Amino acid sequence: MRSLRTLRLIIPMSPPDSPAVELAPIREMLGFYCHALTERRVDLQDLQQLVDKNIGWSKSDVATSDGAAIFLPAVVERFDAPADNYEYLKVMLTQQAGHLEFGSFEFEFERPSTQFTDLRPQCKEPAAYHDHDHGHEGHHEQAAVTELTRFFRLFPNKRLALDIFSIVESARVEARIMLEYRGIAVAYSAMRGRTLALRQESIYLPAREALLEFMIRLSLGRADGIRVPKKQAAVARDIRAMMQLVGGKTATVEDAAEATLRIYARLARVKNEYLNEDEFTVLNLEQNRSSQRTGSKRSNSSSGSNRWKDEDEHRVLPELVGREREYMAPQGVDYRGEFRPELAQLLTKAQANSREQRKSLTPEELADLLRSQRAPKPRAGEDDGDEQDPQTSQMVQNLLKELDERDPRMQSVTRRPSPSNDDDSGPLSATQPNTFIYDEWDAAAGRYRERWCKVYEKSLGSGDLTFYRETLLSHAGLLQQIRREFEQVVPELYHKEKRLPEGSDHDLDLAIEALTDFRIGISPSEKIFWRHHKIERDVAVAFLIDMSGSTGEAIKTAGDKPLLGNAPGAERSQRRIIDVEKEAIVLMMDSLEAIGDRYGIYGFSGHGRDNVEFYVIKDIEESFSLDVAKRLGRIGPLHATRMGPAIRHTTAKLRKQQSHSKFLFLISDGRPQDRGYSQEGAEKAHAVQDTRMAMIEARREGIHPFCLTVDKDGNDYLRTMMDDFSYEVLADVSLLPRRLPQLYKKLTT
Repeated sequence: MRSLRTLRLIIPMSPPDSPAVELAPIREMLGFYCHALTERRVDLQDLQQLVDKNIGWSKSDVATSDGAAIFLPAVVERFDAPADNYEYLKVMLTQQAGHLEFGSFEFEFERPSTQFTDLRPQCKEPAAYHDHDHGHEGHHEQAAVTELTRFFRLFPNKRLALDIFSIVESARVEARIMLEYRGIAVAYSAMRGRTLALRQESIYLPAREALLEFMIRLSLGRADGIRVPKKQAAVARDIRAMMQLVGGKTATVEDAAEATLRIYARLARVKNEYLNEDEFTVLNLEQNRSSQRTGSKRSNSSSGSNRWKDEDEHRVLPELVGREREYMAPQGVDYRGEFRPELAQLLTKAQANSREQRKSLTPEELADLLRSQRAPKPRAGEDDGDEQDPQTSQMVQNLLKELDERDPRMQSVTRRPSPSNDDDSGPLSATQPNTFIYDEWDAAAGRYRERWCKVYEKSLGSGDLTFYRETLLSHAGLLQQIRREFEQVVPELYHKEKRLPEGSDHDLDLAIEALTDFRIGISPSEKIFWRHHKIERDVAVAFLIDMSGSTGEAIKTAGDKPLLGNAPGAERSQRRIIDVEKEAIVLMMDSLEAIGDRYGIYGFSGHGRDNVEFYVIKDIEESFSLDVAKRLGRIGPLHATRMGPAIRHTTAKLRKQQSHSKFLFLISDGRPQDRGYSQEGAEKAHAVQDTRMAMIEARREGIHPFCLTVDKDGNDYLRTMMDDFSYEVLADVSLLPRRLPQLYKKLTT
């Protein structure tokens, strides 16, 4: 038996300034863990990559699998303690690895189960196949997309069947993990306890949903004290017996399917109506443990599990009692992730079969599959018909494209090299919230590549206040100097207005002049007063910080002041370019708060034209707060540097401001570079020229761009990239916290 007890020992310590766990630094180690668990190579990927494909997965904070790879959130920050976040990540990953190891995606309709008398061969599809809330006559005559598709067609309401199957199969996998890998059982038990504490009590749910909640609580290890509707106490006991069978060591995914058939038949007949509290009873499950789950006692299992309307001659599963829109899917269990068994089986089938074998797939079938993955609309919602909704249509096209890309024949084609690796993909579209599409300038062609880059705007997660506080403390002397310099700007903002009919005081010269005029017989002017007129600073500025991987490079700290250790004044052994950029921003923010300029702080990185990441650290309209200060500590090196789209998105933000003066400060450590953007030769020029054009576009909007780089070779490309714009190459990166405020004052006053 493989043991997981050593996993805790090899997980690295969390960063001192944040409880968050980042995937990137530990991805390789987690890959070894999965290999040991499943005895096969498992590809671990960033979850956002799967969500961004828009092919059926939507949650960006829980793990999932497409049947081949496992996808994890880039950052886990669910709990206050780093150790708790590690445990959560570990359990999420183990659950997904369990689906792969124990065959959740390998279901075969004709393969017998081990714990039940098989009902699948006896069941017939309903005359009118219903997908979620939609009927499709004659659907059953078509070939099934997958083996699971064939199974789910047996159910009049696929949404309910999917929910039951997901609960039962996730419970089967989890029980198997805890049985075979005792080292992870402690972490699972802790997650179960936390999950149970946050779940809604069943008495607040309608009857059918209360029984689903009962199933989830059973799967989370709750043995007694669960309240169920009195009238359905017998149904609850049957469900418990079936889940015990599925939790056995020899149970398979086909057993989960057989249990789903039986549980669906019972729940479909339960009217989903709200009940009074006195209509619930506490079901004590500890008292009936006489019949343990075992594959050899098929007579016991079938006797309790086959009691479902044997008089139904054709064994057609029942329609739901009541209106289907009254049913809502149960609250999920986050550490179990997003389970998409039918989609995963479709995608793994695409890898195994040739393109010709998938020609029978139609957009209508895929649309049915994708619609069934969605949660039902609210109970009060009207049926507006989403048969042809644009979202589903786009997902179908994306899914067909993904199937083609996974075809081994497509992967074996030798592609002709081109100046840009992603030239032949065509325009992009914004299908997700907070995504934005921008053109890209092609200098060689003398025109824009329309809708060429996709920007994902994200809020940077919170760290703690350590970085912010330690920076102010370590640079206290410099901070005082910068404040004094900025405060000197304020008196210059007052203009003395003279010759006013009223004001704060008399103007002595004008008073003498008026008295003289009076004595010589000239009518004196009454405008002998003056006052200070405050000229409001009307400035909006956006600081755009390069968060590319190269900013993680360590710099020499000789002569630098002590900074950011475990205690104030402690020396930090590895001070990076990104750390100095952050320090400069902290000092700038403190100074800007003193003079009242509106400002935003943004970071950018990404990988490829379809994944330009734009991080909001402080939006222009957002007031400074402790949350903003905490985000600063989370800024870190990420991927590549596609500057053009990030500049254009920052310009779009500044465009909305009504300020008289607008500035864009780009702070970078090198030239723009990204996949298909800045390779050798012509592509280097392409990246520089696109960035230059983005700056020109900003100036057309009345924005003054400025680039400050710490790249010693910056003059080589900045002369072209910045054209006649202002820029500065800082030879010593450690001078950035001092130089940035100086440049800002010079440019804005």
